Amino acid sequence: MGAKPIIHQFTEINKGKYRSVRHYELQDTFNGASKLSTQLNISKNRNCALSMPEYWVKKKEGNNWSKCLTGLFITNRKAIFKGDIDHKKHLVIFRFSNGLSDIMVYYFENFYTTNIDSLLTKVENSNTGN
Repeated sequence: MGAKPIIHQFTEINKGKYRSVRHYELQDTFNGASKLSTQLNISKNRNCALSMPEYWVKKKEGNNWSKCLTGLFITNRKAIFKGDIDHKKHLVIFRFSNGLSDIMVYYFENFYTTNIDSLLTKVENSNTGN
């Protein structure tokens, strides 16, 4: 994939408990130590920002949720979204599967580009953390 991402595998917990928010728990990490927390909060956009992402992502910090970590934006691939962390310092690509029950998060540390077509193809075709 060029820049080698740290891959985080998450599974939804508390299914159906909330209408517009889903919580996910970290199951495994590949290619390095986790750059995210053990839990993520993903909520639908409520049209509160000019950037208009599809979803907002927060991470668990102790017993609380962080401020928004990133917005997730539609790509030209089904169930794959892009975002960035620390003002375009780190590129993140989220691949949802099994409805929205599972997520693979590809965290490209110290790497950001807007030209992500080749990365999206590799993410789309990836079966594991390789």
